[in-house]
Amino acid sequence: MKKISFIIFLLSIAINAQYQFKLPEHFRTKRELPLIDFPTSVDAILTDFGAIPNDGKDDTEAIFKSLEYARKLSLFGSNVRIVFAKGKYDLFTNKNNNHLIEVKNLKNVIIDGNGAEITIHDPLKGFMSIFKCNNIIVKNLYIDYDPLPFTQGKITAINLEDKTFELKIDEGFPYLNHTMFQESNQVWGMLMDPKIPGKLKDGAPNLFASKQFEEIEKGLFKVKINAINLLKAMEVGDSYVHIARFNGKSIFSTSFSKNITYLDVTSYSSPAGTYQAHNMEEWNVINCKIKLKPGRLHSANADSFHVNGGKFGPWIENGYFEGYSDDAVNLKYAKRSIIKQLSPTEIVIKHTLEVNEVIKIFNPRDGELIGTYKILEAKPDGLPNVKITLDKPITVQLQVGEETNDDVAYVDSQSNESFVIRNNTFRNARRYGILIQATNGLIERNIFENLSQSAITIYNGVDWGEGFTANNIVINQNIFNNCGYDSAYLSDYDAATIKMSVKKLKNKVPNGKWYGVTTANWQALENITITNNTFSYNKKALSIESTVNAVIKSNMFIKNSKDLSKQSELIFENNNTNLIFENK
Repeated sequence: MKKISFIIFLLSIAINAQYQFKLPEHFRTKRELPLIDFPTSVDAILTDFGAIPNDGKDDTEAIFKSLEYARKLSLFGSNVRIVFAKGKYDLFTNKNNNHLIEVKNLKNVIIDGNGAEITIHDPLKGFMSIFKCNNIIVKNLYIDYDPLPFTQGKITAINLEDKTFELKIDEGFPYLNHTMFQESNQVWGMLMDPKIPGKLKDGAPNLFASKQFEEIEKGLFKVKINAINLLKAMEVGDSYVHIARFNGKSIFSTSFSKNITYLDVTSYSSPAGTYQAHNMEEWNVINCKIKLKPGRLHSANADSFHVNGGKFGPWIENGYFEGYSDDAVNLKYAKRSIIKQLSPTEIVIKHTLEVNEVIKIFNPRDGELIGTYKILEAKPDGLPNVKITLDKPITVQLQVGEETNDDVAYVDSQSNESFVIRNNTFRNARRYGILIQATNGLIERNIFENLSQSAITIYNGVDWGEGFTANNIVINQNIFNNCGYDSAYLSDYDAATIKMSVKKLKNKVPNGKWYGVTTANWQALENITITNNTFSYNKKALSIESTVNAVIKSNMFIKNSKDLSKQSELIFENNNTNLIFENK
């Protein structure tokens, strides 16, 4: 008994040691450490509400009843723990919502899965939405889909004249005549590595869009691809994944909440991203995983993390994420369209802002900062618009509107600052590791491996109308191995394991949806520090543009022996001030 108690004591030390962590000095605003536990006074046992594990029946309503019970108790000051019995739970469909389980206006609740397995039977719905909540912990769950929101198989024939290929679906995976492959708002595929599940095929394009399928025989489909260059990248025998992606239908969506933690949660698939967050304070993803089940080539259909406009950014630690089909972590400022300019100090914006918030107005056509302004007054001006009064005049006539080329306001106080990404593995997946359009962050002791594009990209997504520019970022003691091998990466002149620049719109008139981008003159990326990392790089280790006071030192650089690029160099530099680069 003493030995067991001692082991438990040691485990307790290990679990809590990571949070005896001193916040970095470069954080402008100090955040709270992750919430990983709190005392509860009432246990709500899920079986008491009708959710019986392993019975194959829909457990959605029972989970809702337990949440309503917890909400009522919380009004009287009780902290509640909702407890799953171990076993399998089935969730079917909810016609009116993006997520099957909605958690609203709740506080001081622990949802303890106790190792329960959740199976979602609607491939176009996410699992859980948390809205306007405080102090919520969701832990110890395993989440999967049946049917899966993707399929996979082998290419058996290619016909360039007809612009088609034939796909034999692997046993146990959905057929392409399933309704989700028409109903989803993004339906496309990827060529996969023959030996490494989750990883894309070397040198191939990373997206094959199609909703045109013809069943030739059971399990064999002819797929129409209109671009010859995409078909030429295929070979008979290639492994292939086709996804039914529905943006917004993430496993977890968290918004307008504070102190939310996902702890020891494992998910295997998703119709969209996995962790989506908007307008958050202190939220944490600790010891969580996105994993490939044996026999699968793919996991989630979008970003592992898509985070927009938080007062504080996420704390992501001790995670393992593989096989997803978009960026591992995508961090963005909140933005506001400028609808009218009433005077030099008065503008009308779309959606609310509060007094004392700070905005930065940006001209995307020239890639220039127009100015930084504090809000002195904010009044409704016909929903959803707000008239705001600024602390100083705007010295130019703004180009107003909601188009990509119109001037836009980014909210400095909603820039996902003080984000922490530590001790994680991001591997065998499509696109970027971390896309940073946020401020004051720490990226430390992570592994980035076999990602099809840059491991870390710091730039303003001007052609997406997203942003903004980053500053005060520390990238320390990470390992980068074989990142950047798809055709988009190999054809990009400034592609690198870590890539940073400020962009402006390239064309005055869009080509369809896109204007294209080019590097701006504005040096807006300030105080980026890259130290003590190990690079096994393809094409370039570093592409550094548009920086002020960037520091790169004490790193180890090794050219990857598997590099497919025709030309490679250690570092590309352009338009920097006070760049310190030391190659040990």
